[in-house]
Amino acid sequence: MKEKIRKPICAGTWYNAGAAALSAELDEYLELAEEENLNVKAIIVPHAGYMYSGQTAACAFRQINRNINKVIILGTAHHYSLTGACVIDYDAYDSPLGKVKLSPEVKNLLKEENIASIPAADEREHSIEIEIPFLQRVLKDFSIIPVIVGRIDPEEFASLLEKYSDDKTLIVCSADLSHFHSYNEAVKLDKYSLDSILDLNAEAINEAEIDSPWAVMSLIELAKRKNWKTKLLDYKNSGDIIKDKSSVVGYGAVAFYSDTEKFPADEKVLHEKEIFTLDEKYFMRRLAKQTVETFVREGKRFQKKDIPESFKQNLKSSYACFVTLRNYDDELRGCIGTIEPFDTLYNSIIENAISAASRDYRFSPVGISELAGLKYEVSVLTKPERIFPEDINGFFCSIKNRGVIIEQNYNHAVYLPQVWEQLSSPEEFLGSLCRKAGLPAKEWEIFCV
Repeated sequence: MKEKIRKPICAGTWYNAGAAALSAELDEYLELAEEENLNVKAIIVPHAGYMYSGQTAACAFRQINRNINKVIILGTAHHYSLTGACVIDYDAYDSPLGKVKLSPEVKNLLKEENIASIPAADEREHSIEIEIPFLQRVLKDFSIIPVIVGRIDPEEFASLLEKYSDDKTLIVCSADLSHFHSYNEAVKLDKYSLDSILDLNAEAINEAEIDSPWAVMSLIELAKRKNWKTKLLDYKNSGDIIKDKSSVVGYGAVAFYSDTEKFPADEKVLHEKEIFTLDEKYFMRRLAKQTVETFVREGKRFQKKDIPESFKQNLKSSYACFVTLRNYDDELRGCIGTIEPFDTLYNSIIENAISAASRDYRFSPVGISELAGLKYEVSVLTKPERIFPEDINGFFCSIKNRGVIIEQNYNHAVYLPQVWEQLSSPEEFLGSLCRKAGLPAKEWEIFCV
């Protein structure tokens, strides 16, 4: 039976459609967000295009415990007059970062009172979709329960949220604040909304200008039952992002958290087989950014700073790496690296960041005016392994979604794993790689004989 997949409708407009560019954008937002060390149970986050609300949303997503395996996403009914709540029984939501499966509990939820499957409510709805890439960057294996919330009794819906939650469940309430007021008026209206949330005053939300007030009121009712506390993580409106302050939209990030201690640091590892923690990845991108900005602004090499004690083992080890720079339009602006380690990873990032900004022969050196729009990516390479496939299908399977080096006599070239986003078929990938190495496009076929 064919899978029922919910395709993204905002990729390429509200956020990047390419996996590498989207990952880099999200990671930059997350890197700039402070970790509050809270045992977060639920968050309220905005759902505008990432250039407007991405940084505010990141302040909440940065707090998520890494052992979460189920996320209930409460969306807003923007384009459909909805009474009750809507859940579509998809198999998965798709995004540029891959598919996220729906929880098997969705089928049970659809049997509950006031829960229905209404495809028309979801056709143009973005409020659930916009949160998924952020979740994919901070969680490993998780499923979702996507719920579009309309007019519903908050106390009854709070009971339903409680029924489908456990210690490894996160609730994400997707809601923007006031819309299309002057800057000062928006700040006043949004302060009322946020103060009501922080005070757990569900009744006051009836007078607030906020998306999906019934979802917000339900979350407040649940928080009171669970004795959760609240914390405002960030507030902005679109007037803080662009020059026009005459008609703005408000964005807030709020955490609902338990007083119990957050999970131990060793649970921050994203994947058991991954070498680097999320915090180490942030540190590496920040190091590349600081290096480029110091070199371009001052003509100096970035001075080494102390490495956090928990990072030393990895960053002081020898790894090959590439540093990639992209401009605001996600166009390549420089990419330099090595396929074999020549120094510690820390020093390699510094050297390759300077080279990517100033020595990539395909581009002119990066100028000061470009720094604000640059995005940074650090790709750490494992030791290359020779491939000995038994047949062509085995060859294709062995290289899919991996970086590949091709060498023949004095001709050689390398593609990082990200290139699969642009060249998805093995034949196209290998043909392009051969041309990059100065070889005939079909030369790769000799390796499969």
